Amino acid sequence: MNEEDIMVKRFKELAQRAYNNGYYTCTGFLGIAEISLLKELFLKDSDIKGMPYMLYGGMQGCERCMAAFGSEDLFGYKYAFPIECVIIKPRMQKYADRLSHRDILGAVLNLGTVRSNIGDIYLKDNIAYMFCAENMSAYITENLERVKHTPVHCEVTDSIPCIEDNKIIEQYQTASERIDALVSKVYKISRNEAAALIKNRRIYINGFGCESAGHNVNVNDIITVRGFGRFEYMGIVKKTAKGRLVIMVSKWN
Repeated sequence: MNEEDIMVKRFKELAQRAYNNGYYTCTGFLGIAEISLLKELFLKDSDIKGMPYMLYGGMQGCERCMAAFGSEDLFGYKYAFPIECVIIKPRMQKYADRLSHRDILGAVLNLGTVRSNIGDIYLKDNIAYMFCAENMSAYITENLERVKHTPVHCEVTDSIPCIEDNKIIEQYQTASERIDALVSKVYKISRNEAAALIKNRRIYINGFGCESAGHNVNVNDIITVRGFGRFEYMGIVKKTAKGRLVIMVSKWN
């Protein structure tokens, strides 16, 4: 049994347990590939098709999310996802390294936790806001003392910056609204490279794996390209005299 089969089995077990026992069940944080697998499973598998589930990562717009199986209509009460946000800030910003997402994640994983305990990480003014499983927040705040060469202070916070602050608006000229054309322009790679990313299941549209380089993107679609980033397609601004499209995207930094 491969890793994907194991994940499918786990999703089905959790969903059926929730439905049969009348209480919510929940996963750890899922990556975009796992979320795509879950969405496709609940659309196609007759054993669980139509069963309710929710995805949440700590705030609206998170890429890494927990999945909770069940609903308020089914069980009669709302579910509180076991997620907290930890703020990680240099003790002396003046002398701190410029921290990156990879720096923060690496330092946290080096404490001995696993990836499924860690959600999205947002950086603003060299301060990190990291969503994590509730049962890991105390361990992380007590034990994370340094990121790279920078001493840090950690604490649980309710003051989370707006995710929209991490987005920038950009315009590009393209021949069409095909997914391979858009990814090629946004990430400055060739159309063939974009098509290869699709073939290797590295491009997702609204959480579903993209299977065709010729797929036309719709306004407000969220495109995730593993290893590159994600952006929201905002539509055509105008056409040039030569018939090319000027399109606009909102791109996460």
